[in-house]
Amino acid sequence: MRTSIVLDDELVCEAMQDANARTKRGLAEAALQTFIRVKAEDRRRQSCRQRLQALRERLGVLRPCQSAHDL
Repeated sequence: MRTSIVLDDELVCEAMQDANARTKRGLAEAALQTFIRVKAEDRRRQSCRQRLQALRERLGVLRPCQSAHDL
């Protein structure tokens, strides 16, 4: 998809050095891939948090043993 945008030259130069990108297109693709990866990791973490919370809620209804005799 072709698009035209105005970017800060200093920001682009710094990002190209950090990303080892040779072209602005390469930089944009690397940035998009990074964005997608970070968002996927965020979704995975959120899913893990939700599953952990659900597990804690289920375990919370269990009565813990007070001593070995309770087993």
